[in-house]
Amino acid sequence: MAEIRLENLCFSYDPNVPILEDINLVIDKPELICILGANGAGKSTLMHCMNKLSTPTSGDVYVDGKNLKEYHLRDLAKIISFVPHQEESTFSMSVLDTVLMGRIPHSGNLMTSDDIRIAAENLKLLEMQAFAMRNFDELSTGQHQKVMIARSLTQEPKIMLLDEPTANLDVKYQMLVMRMLRDVARIKNITVITICHDLNVTAMYADRVVMLYNKGIYADGSAAEVLTKENIELLYGVECQVMDIQGRPHIALLDGDELDSHIADLYQSISGDAESPQESEDQ
Repeated sequence: MAEIRLENLCFSYDPNVPILEDINLVIDKPELICILGANGAGKSTLMHCMNKLSTPTSGDVYVDGKNLKEYHLRDLAKIISFVPHQEESTFSMSVLDTVLMGRIPHSGNLMTSDDIRIAAENLKLLEMQAFAMRNFDELSTGQHQKVMIARSLTQEPKIMLLDEPTANLDVKYQMLVMRMLRDVARIKNITVITICHDLNVTAMYADRVVMLYNKGIYADGSAAEVLTKENIELLYGVECQVMDIQGRPHIALLDGDELDSHIADLYQSISGDAESPQESEDQ
């Protein structure tokens, strides 16, 4: 497996508005790591900095001891694969050909029978083998997501980066994909790093959770260590209860006073002195 190390990483689009500040992180185990944080916390930006899609304002990223700046993109693609949150365009090609694109860093454009075997195995793993000859642009959004994960696996990386891999999937496939990613990390001895918004899916499957808050890493550890009542209420501004189910934390969100206050502030900002629904009910 490969090691990825971030040293004093900072990123901003505007010098006066930093997105990330002084990020220090070492990932060196074959495990499933989930990155959590509220909207705008910098989760995708952090992942893009790991994959050379964004250049840090300052600080460095090292992959296997080598500065990311020194990697040619094709060489980096043999180590790191990336599944974006949503594919910006669809392809007028078959699902199998789409998945085979993951072999380009290894084989170029001359695909071998071994490349096809690897692609077919990963389509079967994602239960998409029946769609191999269908056009990619004919599939549903959830099916697109599974094909892109299959393509990432076909790349045979040492590190997989996935931006919300369970988006657009129903509950069963959210669980299937996260379990598969956790098992892939262990069986294939690779590091799998995902961005996830679902706290309970994260709690159920993550080996390690990295929580972003206030432009930095607020907490880093096991699900039980990170997904505490105090951390969740601070980061997301919602009340909750945290219970132990099957040896893992389970988060029950509460429709409480903090949410009432936030909604009242929203109504005030939108309508000035207009009454919120709660105020109207009280009268």
